[in-house]
Amino acid sequence: MNTLSIKWSVILIISLLPFFSVGQTIADVIRFSYQEPGGTARYSATGGSMGAIGPDLSAVNSNPAGIALYRKSEFSFSPSFISTRTTSRLISDRNGSALSESKLGINVQNLGMVFTSQPISEKWKQMNFAITLNNLNHFSNTTRFSGTSQGTLLQRFQEIANSDIGLDDFETGIASEAGALYDLNGDGKYDIDYQLSPKALLQREQEIQNTGSLSELAFSLAGNYNEKVSIGLTVGVPFISYYNVRNYAEVDQVKAPGGVPYFKDLSYREELSTTGGGANAKLGVIVKPQPNIRIGMAVHTPTFFNVSDIYQNELTYNYFENANETGAFLGSEAIAEGSFEYRFKTPWRYFGNVGLVLGKKGFIGGEVEYVNYASNRFKYNGFEEAENESNIEITGRLGQAVAIRMGGEAVISNFYRLRAGLQFYTSPFKDDETSKTILSIGGGRRGEKYFFDVCFRYNQFNEVFFPYLTQNAPLQEVDKAIMKQSLIFTVGSKF
Repeated sequence: MNTLSIKWSVILIISLLPFFSVGQTIADVIRFSYQEPGGTARYSATGGSMGAIGPDLSAVNSNPAGIALYRKSEFSFSPSFISTRTTSRLISDRNGSALSESKLGINVQNLGMVFTSQPISEKWKQMNFAITLNNLNHFSNTTRFSGTSQGTLLQRFQEIANSDIGLDDFETGIASEAGALYDLNGDGKYDIDYQLSPKALLQREQEIQNTGSLSELAFSLAGNYNEKVSIGLTVGVPFISYYNVRNYAEVDQVKAPGGVPYFKDLSYREELSTTGGGANAKLGVIVKPQPNIRIGMAVHTPTFFNVSDIYQNELTYNYFENANETGAFLGSEAIAEGSFEYRFKTPWRYFGNVGLVLGKKGFIGGEVEYVNYASNRFKYNGFEEAENESNIEITGRLGQAVAIRMGGEAVISNFYRLRAGLQFYTSPFKDDETSKTILSIGGGRRGEKYFFDVCFRYNQFNEVFFPYLTQNAPLQEVDKAIMKQSLIFTVGSKF
């Protein structure tokens, strides 16, 4: 496998775990805390490696001290076009084919302004202030698979209903209401039609649509002391907007007795809308031991989010009156909807930055980021048991991860620049040695008052997910290949 398709083979019971419960899932943990920062086309094209180099309005994503290196006030705006193509295949269907879906999204990667000052003393050369809006993650994509295999979603509902949980308000409750799950003998043991023909093959398909992003509004203040040391502080206000729709269906294409007695088809639709906001702080320093060498360090506090989920689950179950599929064709529908508010705390983040300025020929930058994802924490008001279960799952499944970013810029002439970069991410999951690589190239024209930059980013990786989870029934494992391409433009002016 070449470097353009390095595999990120995370077993995503995570971001595609479908069914809602009061305890949030690992999907939410990754959505709130995992970051692949975007920003200006210059910052993105150099692989996000400008933490020690500065000045760039997206460098506050890692080290806010870079704001102190500005000599002129500046405004920039960076829209982007993001194309995501997913190809999915049901692994248990050996004769099945892969299905591909593409989604094009438009996003604002950066919008910001920095205000520079005159020297405020003999030693303090600059004291600059910046307001920025930077994108930290983008969620838009569409996934669809179709295939034939043994097992049914109802086996999950049956396992839950016959456990200590029983009938809940979100899954088993509406399954019972729709007639898909029933207590035939009145003894508290729930049955499903599929157990009458446990090896039957069902045609199944699912379409998953995600939209939304994680962005941050940041207020940064940074000072430049004697051209030797820069110190910066950022107060960040991140906000998340996420919308997810999942349509899952099963059909019995073989008439009884070869198929499942009574059963014809089912459809299960889920909608989830998540919104939230939070606050954090970032502190950074950049030291110049030599005029062309820059060494930086930064630390980001946890982000404290307040989050709101609004959800709706809908199950439709169609069946025949008699086992041999004669008599009336019956069907029933059940809906559950509601909302849930909770709090969430992300981990501390630690950064080390280096930069080498090659005079008027350009620069080379590098950065290492360390995050312990196991320190994420949920806080539910009034649901202490569910809170503990969610946090235990976080500690047990997530671990330490490192991101490495490197890149550079070459000055072609007084006005034109070429750039390239690479980002490398290890998995946030314990005992997972896979990684993800993002490649970027770009260029631009930078004049005395105006500048224009462009960047192309590319990454390709694989995921494995399960449409639903069971303990004693066949799992439906789906392999998904993702190709993500971004085209980012930046226009700006100096004043």
